[in-house]
Amino acid sequence: MVTVGVLARFEVKAGLEQDVADFFKEGLPLVEAQPSTTVWFAFRLSETTYGAFAAFADAQDRDALLASGGPQLSRKYAHLFAEAPSFDKVDVLEARL
Repeated sequence: MVTVGVLARFEVKAGLEQDVADFFKEGLPLVEAQPSTTVWFAFRLSETTYGAFAAFADAQDRDALLASGGPQLSRKYAHLFAEAPSFDKVDVLEARL
């Protein structure tokens, strides 16, 4: 059962949009290494705005990914971002997987 998630938002500097693919490519194995991650999506909202969403059974699993996943990787790729990425913890009200 999915009860919590993380919604991340990334504002990329103009001209570096193609480099974001490398960021998400490197992020996928980090997510795969967390078997408690129920679902993970990386997506684009506009030419320079990207996001990621992951869902989990409980807050402990979510916090484990946050400790080793996106926030850590975003530091390595900080040169891509126009502003610091956000990582918002969310409660999942309903889900269909």
